[in-house]
Amino acid sequence: MFAGRYLWWMLMGIGIFMFAALSLDYITWLTIQLSGCGDMAGACEPVLRLISGMLKPACIWAALGVLFMATLLRLHTLSLIWFWGPVVAVWFVASTPILLFVAADAAALTQPTTLAVLPVALLFLAAFVIYLMFALEDGDTLPLAASVPLRLTLRLTAVYGALAGVAFMPELSRIAGTLLDMPALSVVIALAQPYLQMVLTFGTGSMAPAYAVLAAFIAALAASLLPHAAAPQPSRSTIMLRRLRR
Repeated sequence: MFAGRYLWWMLMGIGIFMFAALSLDYITWLTIQLSGCGDMAGACEPVLRLISGMLKPACIWAALGVLFMATLLRLHTLSLIWFWGPVVAVWFVASTPILLFVAADAAALTQPTTLAVLPVALLFLAAFVIYLMFALEDGDTLPLAASVPLRLTLRLTAVYGALAGVAFMPELSRIAGTLLDMPALSVVIALAQPYLQMVLTFGTGSMAPAYAVLAAFIAALAASLLPHAAAPQPSRSTIMLRRLRR
């Protein structure tokens, strides 16, 4: 998926998500007012079940599916799927609970308490999604491969972001145990998460190290967009000399 089409699908997914989060509640209210079902007890239950119970969750999950699949297809086009695909999948899973919470109560996004608890995985994901919107395939070099130190920095910080998403996701143990029907796995994850948090925060218990790594990740992404000197091509005489030696 090329940059223009990727941008179109991402805007489409964000539009569907915003429509479900911001507009469907008003549509429900308007439908109730126009139908007059509020005058009779229980008469509005079918409307509420249809819009709030079925249509809104369907739109939200469809939007998340569009965002996720578009990102994977973009990575496949750029031949980055094998490393970045699993990392992006972890970021999406770790970001889903806060996105569902915002979709259920969009007004909470304007509250400082909600902004303070945004998962660091969501911030990594947002930065990477914005990076993928650039026309990376137009250059002479491969994306995210400007230099070995830069590529290593990007991968190390991305792995840190994925581990942080796993460590700081309270719902992970419950979701993993429920989906896989393995209660023991829930216990193992719940016990391992505090130790992983301690390692990722370097024993400080603060999110400052995670934000520092996030800043390094964003800086490395920005640096990879800068023009880099291409490797010098061997001259014609050098090529002929190599052939004579063979």
